[in-house]
Amino acid sequence: MNGGTHGLGMERPHSDAPARHGEGRTAARVLVDLAALAGNYRAIGSATAAEVAGVVKADGYGLGVSGIARALYEAGCRTFFTAFGHEAVELRRMLDDVEIFVLMPRAGGEAHLLHEHRLIPCLFDLDGVDRWIGSAAAHGTPGRAALHVETGIHRLGLGREELDTLLGDRSRRSRLDVTLLMSHLACADEPSAPANRRQLDRFRAVRGAFPAARASLANSAGTFLGSDYHFDLVRPGIALYGHDPHYAHITPRVRPVATLEARLGQIATVEPGESVGYGGVATCDTARRIGVVLAGYADGIPRALYRPGRRFEVVIAGYRAPLFGTVSMDMVTIDLSSVPEDAVGVGAWVEIFGPNAPIERVAEQAGTIPYEILTGIGPRVERIHV
Repeated sequence: MNGGTHGLGMERPHSDAPARHGEGRTAARVLVDLAALAGNYRAIGSATAAEVAGVVKADGYGLGVSGIARALYEAGCRTFFTAFGHEAVELRRMLDDVEIFVLMPRAGGEAHLLHEHRLIPCLFDLDGVDRWIGSAAAHGTPGRAALHVETGIHRLGLGREELDTLLGDRSRRSRLDVTLLMSHLACADEPSAPANRRQLDRFRAVRGAFPAARASLANSAGTFLGSDYHFDLVRPGIALYGHDPHYAHITPRVRPVATLEARLGQIATVEPGESVGYGGVATCDTARRIGVVLAGYADGIPRALYRPGRRFEVVIAGYRAPLFGTVSMDMVTIDLSSVPEDAVGVGAWVEIFGPNAPIERVAEQAGTIPYEILTGIGPRVERIHV
């Protein structure tokens, strides 16, 4: 489909609006709609009686944690999750009056940082529990912690045997201030998966052993499974950033947050029989107008998007244009033959994904998931919070 998107009732690309700052600094940019982010946070909150935390690991899912965290804070978020301690320290420097949980702490090696910055480790084995108890005693603090228990995903988490050991050791338990009991769902993006109910039952069975602690099981997909999975705290990640993990496109529950765009660097006519890009896998059967977009797989455009016989379209000036030729490190080539010549010129912004090119379509075409597309946006792409 090469026609203009206007005839389909679609909005013109976000790129038509000028950036608030940084115009012209780079050839590629990701526009981050902070109003949509805040709206997603509130929408999730309206669907649950539980507290809604903000998961901001991996630099706010690749979109720039500084603006992301502040926007969530202004929307009412007071509990955050990061993956690592250094992420949490950075977040603490931005926000002083929030709870920050560290999902993968080094309870021994970085304990001083956790205590100094009032960070809460999510402990997932007995060694970590003992190290944290020891460091808390040395620092003269209660040693607040989350306890991550294994219920069926078999990644991080105290297994049944370790949990029984902890529960049977009154000395350990008395020196550990468990403020949150948590686990993680493996198949929540498949609402009918039997594993969801099995994990829920296992989590409920453990919860009774920690009556004073808050409880948290649901990630983004789990939040949309219903109130049985909500407990006291839900931990949405990808849903905040605009992707519904259940792909509920008919009645969208969240709005896209990110638009990845890159400049058009050159337009040239390629004659019949000539090929475009590495490997010569795209050959012109007729004369084609080829545009060179100044971003590639180093910037987060998956190389797998182009294969002979596979069609993936970007949006430029309100028109769709298919990729034509292998995605390279710094460039991707598109076929502008069906786009009016007076509609685009060198320097125009090309929407790779965004309001007119859903990130779900990019992920599906590349054989991956929206999480990987967002967090794979390269470091030289400018993050612009608007």
